[in-house]
Formats: sequence, structure tokens, C-alpha cells
Amino acid sequence: MFTIHPLYSSSSGNMFHIASSNTNILIDVGVSYKAVNEGLKSIGLSINDIDAILITHEHTDHIKGLPLLCRKNDIPIYTCFETATYIKNDLNSKNIPHHIIDLDYNVPVKIGDLEICAFETSHDAIMPSGYKITDGNSTISFATDLGYISPTVYENLSMSDFTILESNYDETMLDFGKYPYPLKRRIKGITGHLSNDACGQALAKLVSEGHNRFLLAHMSENNNNLEIAKQTVSSILTQNGYDPSQIEINFATKTLSSEEYTIC
Repeated sequence: MFTIHPLYSSSSGNMFHIASSNTNILIDVGVSYKAVNEGLKSIGLSINDIDAILITHEHTDHIKGLPLLCRKNDIPIYTCFETATYIKNDLNSKNIPHHIIDLDYNVPVKIGDLEICAFETSHDAIMPSGYKITDGNSTISFATDLGYISPTVYENLSMSDFTILESNYDETMLDFGKYPYPLKRRIKGITGHLSNDACGQALAKLVSEGHNRFLLAHMSENNNNLEIAKQTVSSILTQNGYDPSQIEINFATKTLSSEEYTIC
């Protein structure tokens, strides 16, 4: 059985907790070390309960808490090798000890009773990744911070019982918002972020193959809101002939949340 807690999920900081019967992992620590501990405390855990941390990429909203965490703890940190090299070099320059383990795309590793497999995503980072996680019975896929859903990403999503996928921005809000044009272009590019529309289209395709459990994440604080995201995704599903009320679609909140999802 899996338990999922989307503790923090926004453009300013991200951290997910995923647990099996015997293993606790975090995906990203893009909040302060204090917030890391507060998040874990909200679900009855402490940093000492964490067996490993997976890092998707090196942007601040995904690794902010890492330096102090490494100073205070010897938790294994897994990330794809070019990202690992970048983080190691940064920590070494600050004389911060670390326990960083290199991953390769599409090469599974065992962490406790979990099998973890990193896969390539499209983002303007060194070696960005999503993760497919299985306990032998159920599978979770995690893909945020991606400009588009490549065949590789879709293949991993389609093998999962529970999909965590980015729904970052509303196209109209971004187009008419306050961001400068170069930043808007970056967000909308193939190495940027996934719009509500693109997310909805991916969900419709996954639903056509029998998938029906989704958690949408990494919502922009300035270019999206919960009601617009829900409306957009629901509209696309309806246009494709599906009843949104018959599909489990949840949204990770932008602030600390102790919401829990289980997969048996």
C-alpha cells in the first residue's frame, strides 16, 4: 500500500512524501529546512523517519532545503547523474557533507521495499527527471516541471495506478498577466511548464486507457487558480466524452497540506 502526502506544491516550493509499508521517501525539498520539518510533523513524522530523498532537478523551488538538511542529516539523496554532479559541486564548495547517489534514466534502483525508476522530462534544467515508483503491487508516476509530455513521459504515466502530473498555468492568465514576455515565452516553451489545457488532454488520453486516479500539482501562484484549473480539465474531459465526476481528480494545494491519498 502507498500513502501520498503533497506537503508543498507550488512555484515557490515543492515537497511530496510517499510511503509504502516499510519505506518513507521525499520527492524534492524545495522549502526551508524549518518548513521540511514542519511538513513532516504535520503528518506525524520527523526527518529521522525518511529513508531517502529524490530530487527532480536543481531549481531552487526543488532543492532550497537541501544544504541545511545535508549539514544536519545523512539521508541518501538520489538524483540523475548530471544533476547530482551539480549539487555535489555546490555542496562541496560550501564544505557541506552529503550522501548523494547518482541515477541514470530508465535504470531502476531499490530503496527499501520500493523500486524507483527515473525518466527524462523536458525542462530547462541540467538533467530533469520524473519518477516511477512501485512496491511490486501498485505504481505511482510523478511528473512536474515539464514543457510537454513526451512519448517517454506518457509511457511512464500509462503504466501507473496513480498519476501525479503538473497543471501549472492557465494560458489566458499567463498571456495577460504581469510577467515579462521572455518569462512568458520560457514558461510556454517545450522546456517550460505544462498548462491546464495540456494536462487535461493528457488526462483524457489516460482515461481512455482506463486510468482514473490523478493528483494535479505545481500550480503557479500568479498564473493559475484552483477553480480555473478544475474547470479547464473538466471541460476537456467532457469534450472527449468522459464524465469528470466519475474520475478522481485531486489538486495539490499551494500551501502546507496534510492531505492524504492511499493506493492499495
